[in-house]
Amino acid sequence: MAISWLRSVLGLITPLAAIGVVVAAGPASAPSPIDTSGIQFTIGEEPLLEWLRAATPYTMTVGGQLLGADLVLSDPSELRLKDGRASLRVRVKGRTLPIDQVITPVIALVYDKSAGRYFGSLASLPIDWPGVGTIDLKDYVPRFEIPAALENLWRFGDRPIGLNLRLRRIAILDHALEVGAEISFDPIAPAGSRSAAKRR
Repeated sequence: MAISWLRSVLGLITPLAAIGVVVAAGPASAPSPIDTSGIQFTIGEEPLLEWLRAATPYTMTVGGQLLGADLVLSDPSELRLKDGRASLRVRVKGRTLPIDQVITPVIALVYDKSAGRYFGSLASLPIDWPGVGTIDLKDYVPRFEIPAALENLWRFGDRPIGLNLRLRRIAILDHALEVGAEISFDPIAPAGSRSAAKRR
């Protein structure tokens, strides 16, 4: 869910990035020098929440052979970004267990220096498990990798252009997500052109 959500969010801003929209802070009389190596942008809580609503319902499998279940997440609300963490309310229903409740997961971003990548991890996912009591599922859900590079297709007139983003920085600010990325463009050959060339 997190990876598809991030891709959706970046899909929202890539057309803006392509025409040179930059989100920046500072007095208008003294603009900062333009960083030609990439782009920086922030996304507020409301747009992110709308994308989460579009990405749900989503089925998540937790646990293992002895303690495992499929949980369906839906109806996200009250997304809050603060102190480097994201929290929200979401309804969870069990497919094989009598679970139907609203939970409040907390998600943190972690940069793994050895891997050179960002990961998302659950800092908290409390749930009332039938016959067991309240447990925190954070220990049963592995961290998820945030892709270091994303490829998108942006159509400029009748010519398809590949728009690629290589993530350099992701940070959760107060009430916003900040992303820094290197951007590159590559023309994409029309479908079937390679096979047509081979036949010749």
